Formats: sequence, C-alpha cells, structure tokens
Amino acid sequence: MLVFVAVLAGGCASLEDDFAATADESSDHPDDIEPTVVAYREFRDPLEPVNRAVFAFNDVSYRYVFVPLARGYNRRVPAPVRQGFSNFFDNLQAPVHLINNLLQLEPRAAGANVARFGINTTVGILGFFDPADNWFGIEPADASLDDTLAKYGAGYGFYVVVPFLGPSSLRAGTSALVEGYFHPISYIVTDDGERIVIQGFDYFQDFAPEADGYVKMVEESDDPYLFIRNFYLQTIMRDAEFKFDDDNEDEDEQEE
Repeated sequence: MLVFVAVLAGGCASLEDDFAATADESSDHPDDIEPTVVAYREFRDPLEPVNRAVFAFNDVSYRYVFVPLARGYNRRVPAPVRQGFSNFFDNLQAPVHLINNLLQLEPRAAGANVARFGINTTVGILGFFDPADNWFGIEPADASLDDTLAKYGAGYGFYVVVPFLGPSSLRAGTSALVEGYFHPISYIVTDDGERIVIQGFDYFQDFAPEADGYVKMVEESDDPYLFIRNFYLQTIMRDAEFKFDDDNEDEDEQEE
C-alpha cells in the first residue's frame, strides 16, 4: 500500500516554504493568513464529499502509521545510506523519463538521461551513487507522462484524492498507472508481493524526509483539505507555465 505515499510527499516538500513566502508578502502577521490563500482559478472538484472522506482516512494513516515509521527511518538509517537508496530508485526511473523526453521531442534531455543511466548504473554501482551529476555535471532531466500530456494540451480533468496516494487528478492518475506498468521493477521482479514491497519502499523513503512537514502543515491549517487541494491545483498551473516558458526560451535560443 506504500506504493502511493510519495505523491503527497512531492507537494509537501515545498508546501511549507510556499506558504511562508505568501505570508511574508501578504502580511506582517503570518498567523493571520488563512491557509486557503493559495488558490486555483478554475479548479474542478465534483467529488468533494468523497474526496474529503478519503482525505480524512489518509490523514489518519499518515499521522499514525507512516509518519512514525518515517521518523524511525530517519533516526536509525544514516543519511548517506538513505541518499543511496534515493539515488538507486531515481536511476531506475531513467528509462521512463527517456520515453517521455522522446515523446516531448526533447533530444537533449533524452541524451542526458541516456548518459546518466549508463554512468550511474556502471560507475555509480547500480545507481547508488550519482557520478553523472557529481563528476560530469549531467543533471537529471525528469519527465513524466503527466508532463507529456500537459505539453500536448490535455487538461488535468478534475481533482481526486486517492487512498494513500493523496492529491491527484485524472491526468496524473492515468500517468501513474501507465508508468507503473512500464516501470523497470515490473520486469526485473516477477513476484507481485516482492514488487509491491520494493515499490512501496521506494515511495516511503521519498516520503520520509517530508513527514514532519506534513504534520506541521495539517496542524496549522484551518481546513487542511482545502489547503492541500488548492496548493496541488496551483502547482499544476505553475509547473505548466514554467515548462512552456522554458520551451519557448529554448526555441528562441535555437533561432538566434
């Protein structure tokens, strides 16, 4: 079931910083700021009653199961070992990123991922180390099917909260299902139980650094459901704008 934990973690990583920045810009008294200041101009949440029920279930699961486990993991496992696990799982995702680089017609990013995968799998000992970045300056060029669909104009659909997965959308959910099918672990490990455990640990170790941030955010929000929903939907809009801006800059550079 831990397969779904990390999606929320991705948002929680910057949630607290974004909220703090908004408070600093909006008022001299951050405590007076309502958590719903983060907004999305055209959000669609037709399943809100169901989503709220799932959110409540997730919140109990996070705070009383996953967060205590994450705290123990952070205390007992040395930081270099945790980083090694993170590098290993990131390296396994390289073929998925490569496919989406090609679908997005980004040959430079695709080349970077090919080089990173080759270097880190060999010199980096199956990806536990990242010499591609540390030694050669080849940075990750992450790309998901969600990014690909967004680039070609597919909307996010509508907002949903999935058990253990947390905030998502029709587009992101489709992306997760398809990429889960094509994930290299699905072909390396044939036993379903072992595969679920491995993928679950992948997302758990990704969630672990953000566990305390999630608890703090929920405790300080008047309506955590609205805060997380609005933050998630705003992130969709923001990431799309940054992505398109970067694409336009690259095209301008090529023309010059």
